[in-house]
Amino acid sequence: MARNQNYKVLVMTSLPETIDTVTAMTRQHFSNVESIYWEMGNKETKPVAYARIEACDYNLIISYINGIILNPGHLARATFGAINIHPAPPEHPGLWGQWCQPVIRRDIRTHHGVTLHEIDEEINHGPIYAVERWDVGASDSIESVGEKSEEKCLDLLAFALYKLAMSSHGSRCFTPIDEHWDADNAHHGVADVQAWFRDLDPGHPAHQERVFFNHPKGMMAPPYFTDLV
Repeated sequence: MARNQNYKVLVMTSLPETIDTVTAMTRQHFSNVESIYWEMGNKETKPVAYARIEACDYNLIISYINGIILNPGHLARATFGAINIHPAPPEHPGLWGQWCQPVIRRDIRTHHGVTLHEIDEEINHGPIYAVERWDVGASDSIESVGEKSEEKCLDLLAFALYKLAMSSHGSRCFTPIDEHWDADNAHHGVADVQAWFRDLDPGHPAHQERVFFNHPKGMMAPPYFTDLV
């Protein structure tokens, strides 16, 4: 397939183990691609990441499990749109506890999923283009939910890249679907995850896991997310 030359693509991610894969996938479809990695929560390197965004010449943004919040000026430059791959379903718009919730708070939800949506000026708020959900079993671990989420995010990225490359209309090639973000399950933070684990049966195997943003003992481990805790 010939690579689309109309788009100047900015790829952003905070997932270090897939930055090369995500960049290579994007370059299969587009001639002009620049990628930016930012370590989630590292406030010391955040100004550098923002400076790189400002210096980048782009007209389309693809955000893939990315922690950098884009401001209205960034979005205005993305004349072909800005899409995000969110590693959770619309029922969990936020970051904290998104993978542990269906494992240790099964009274809230017993499923997980991934979401493709347009980025607007609010976090995980724009029109939704695609969702995939699956049941989380009672014996599943936080880690297994996270791993499957990352696998499904790559599948969703592949779908999005193909659609974009075949269109000259940027993210307008996607049609919003009848899905909505759950505002009531959106704004969890450190205290919420800590409370969930305090209320959890002491013998639950989730206590032995150390998954960032999803376990109290993972939150304060290196790389010390200094602007999040």
